[in-house]
Amino acid sequence: MEKGGSGERRTRDLSWGDARARALMHALARDAATRAGFRVCAIEVVRPKGLLEFVAIYGDMTNAEERLGTASRLSDMQGVFTDGEAFGNFLWIPDELLSDATRDRIDGVVVVPDIPTTGEPDDWHPMDMLVAQIADERGDLRALLYLDVPNDLKRPDKARLLEISDELAMTLRSVVTLVEREEYADHMRVIRATRRLARSNPARHDVGHLLREARSTLLGALSVDELEIHVFIEPDAETPDSLGLQIAPDVRRALDEAAARAWAEQRVLIIEAGHVWGDPELDTSHADWFTDALRTAGFEAVVVAPVGVDDQVLGMLMCARRTGSRRWTDGEGVAALELGHDLGRAIANAHATQRERRLLTELRELEESRHRFLRELTHEINNPMTVISANAEFLATSDFVDERDRRRAQAILRGSERLGDLLEGLAMLSRVSDPQHPPTMRRIDLLPIVEETLTSMAAVAERRGITLHLVGDTREAIVLADPREIASAITNLVDNAVKYSDQDDEIWLGIERRHDGGLSFACKDEGIGISGPDQEKLFTPLFRSTNDEALMRPGTGLGLGIVREIMQRHGGTVEVESTLGRGTAVRLHFRPLAPDATPRTPTPRGASSWRTGD
Repeated sequence: MEKGGSGERRTRDLSWGDARARALMHALARDAATRAGFRVCAIEVVRPKGLLEFVAIYGDMTNAEERLGTASRLSDMQGVFTDGEAFGNFLWIPDELLSDATRDRIDGVVVVPDIPTTGEPDDWHPMDMLVAQIADERGDLRALLYLDVPNDLKRPDKARLLEISDELAMTLRSVVTLVEREEYADHMRVIRATRRLARSNPARHDVGHLLREARSTLLGALSVDELEIHVFIEPDAETPDSLGLQIAPDVRRALDEAAARAWAEQRVLIIEAGHVWGDPELDTSHADWFTDALRTAGFEAVVVAPVGVDDQVLGMLMCARRTGSRRWTDGEGVAALELGHDLGRAIANAHATQRERRLLTELRELEESRHRFLRELTHEINNPMTVISANAEFLATSDFVDERDRRRAQAILRGSERLGDLLEGLAMLSRVSDPQHPPTMRRIDLLPIVEETLTSMAAVAERRGITLHLVGDTREAIVLADPREIASAITNLVDNAVKYSDQDDEIWLGIERRHDGGLSFACKDEGIGISGPDQEKLFTPLFRSTNDEALMRPGTGLGLGIVREIMQRHGGTVEVESTLGRGTAVRLHFRPLAPDATPRTPTPRGASSWRTGD
């Protein structure tokens, strides 16, 4: 009698081992049948959840290929074994020893070979069964090996049964070795799958997504009935109860503390009825509680693997198998601990990414609030400032006020003009530092912008008696930029150069071509210069120099801050070289154009130089 059949208790949702492992198992079945003198040999392995799976069938069996990968309940066969008699590693169960209850249990689960029934007591009966229960070193059942239909169609006597047991002892050990090796390979596949999951984009950015996907992945890969991942670093998250143990708060605290100890000592906990292995403290305090909880939930055991990274425990992985499943092996414990390391790294990374994203969101909201405040501030102050300026100008030019009041009106007018300049600078700074409104980038020629700036600053420079020079390379200078913002940056630099220069000083403006293919705009003056300490704070909004001579000149302290914001938006930089009392040189460095966007070099145009007022 060979186990098999097509009863409703059979499933086809299992697949043990890879092709090589199945081939090796088939070779073991063939070897066992040949050496024992039988026509048929089949091997089943014990699978989680109390199932048996056919992994090899050798011999002339009907639909043998279809039976591979199918499974049935281990408990059905254990009931059959109670009717058998042990001979070494084998159980001999002749037809006449099968009880009616046993026959009912295996009805539809076994295959009866197509051999004649002679009625002779020494002839092999189709319902006879010879099976070896193959256990590992711990005594846990790992596989079953069946022999059916002897070559001479005779029942073996007791001496022959013992001989078969001795002859196949090495084969039975080989079956266990192959099962354990394939189990280890399964564990490694689980670990690799977990690492792939941890590297996926959603998992790297969301702890919740990572935990949901990890549970789904591991539940099937670890061959467990229930699985729970509990983390400590999400204090506001509800504690899951996937196992249905209904763990009380004081028990949960004790279990969390035990997980922390397990992480420190790099071991797993195995919770079974009556005992907690791996933590004497938890065993003493709550073994009885867990015994009742396991019985109520119908679990044979729960394995707790700590989850952490470096010296920090982050949570625990809890795996449960139903009553009737095989015990956890040491190899499975090692694999679970390794998964705790992989999950810990993934959880820590995802949590850090979530925290960074929250901070970035908060910073973005603060930045948007700042821009909104500046816009509203400039808008609300502009209206009353217009009224103040208009009335102050009227009083300053009116014939109906005396000279003292006229001077007061002129002071008000000057103050309102400075405040107006400050509001205009704040509005510009807000606009060029707003990431929601990026610059309109296109290919532009810097030279016309520089020339236009010289023309527009001519009147201001003329009043101060300052000479402006356009020097250097005057060929076409193409950059990728927003023309309005770049014109504002260049104007700010030239305005500063004029403001902090004295009569008869000179200012040189020009375009430079760098070795990396990029372009720079340079503005160099002979003005009062900037001290070293002041240069460190030069781009801070509203910063004014500590130099008394500089403070006597009008300014808002926003100009260079605006210039830096504009250049940062364009992917460029600002460079300042200055010596107190000897002048300042400022350069705007633009990014090089892509090689295929490099413009044709046109014919050089003539350079120009002039002294305003000539």
